[in-house]
Amino acid sequence: MRHFTDAFSERGSVRLQSSGANPVTAVRTLDVSHPEGHLLLVDSRSNDLKVADDDGQVRRTIGRYGRGPGEFTSLYDAVFLPDGRVLAVDAGNSRASVFEATGELVSDFAIRGQDPRSVVATGPSTVAIGGLLAPRRGFQNAAATYTLDGSRESTFLPADSLILSTNLVVDQVWVATLPEDLLAISFSLTPELHLFSASGAHICTQAARLPGWSQLLPPDEPVTSLPAARAWIESATLGGVMAFAWGRLYRQYGTSGDGGTGWLAEYDIGLRLLAVYDSLPGHLVGSDDESLIFAGEETIEDIPVYMYVQQVEDGS
Repeated sequence: MRHFTDAFSERGSVRLQSSGANPVTAVRTLDVSHPEGHLLLVDSRSNDLKVADDDGQVRRTIGRYGRGPGEFTSLYDAVFLPDGRVLAVDAGNSRASVFEATGELVSDFAIRGQDPRSVVATGPSTVAIGGLLAPRRGFQNAAATYTLDGSRESTFLPADSLILSTNLVVDQVWVATLPEDLLAISFSLTPELHLFSASGAHICTQAARLPGWSQLLPPDEPVTSLPAARAWIESATLGGVMAFAWGRLYRQYGTSGDGGTGWLAEYDIGLRLLAVYDSLPGHLVGSDDESLIFAGEETIEDIPVYMYVQQVEDGS
């Protein structure tokens, strides 16, 4: 276990205004792949997307709460497409929405057989959408790739017999793109990572034990209805956002509930566990070509977003 600041240095920060005419109320995820450095924020409280400049000023709001075209009832994730357009996934309406860079709706398409929770761009006109693995509800595909017209290209199931042999509902499926057209898939409630090709072929599963991970899976009953199960979830270890930078895959995980502890696991491209870091500056929300990006603790006035880079070790 290493202290986070022993390996990473702050490159800069942005303050997102949480008050005023167009406030940012809660950052669920953040994408910074826009060529001009714009920030795409998923605001989980207001159920909309916000585009901010590199000074933290919100320049545009996309979408709103509702069930109509381009509206959201449970907005989970969004990504800049290579051409500057935006694609968002909404679990409440079970669909994806494509918007112009200026905010106008281009199209919606339904997500069937999944409960969409996360999205990454995999090409100029393709995305990978992570869902909810819940066999009893008919959600069998952990993730799938789609073209922008809604056609499904490939589906991905985990090679994790522990999940597939229980009634456990995995409340989040995370997807990260890696070089050589590879995809990494992880789940909120299990420490394993799964490596797939873009065509959906399973390559390997990384099952290394992570420090601090308490895996207390009830084997024979659902964990969504009983008070005891809810109490278990509140104290369980949960995996979070994955981000790729400097040829490494990073995955945040930690204990939930008040006073929870967070860690950051670092893997190489073959999913070999390299290091685990504690004392994180916030929760991981994304990455760019130069840094890992964390959202810090919000205040009445603003939400800080920090960019961290790897320290260069002496003699390297």
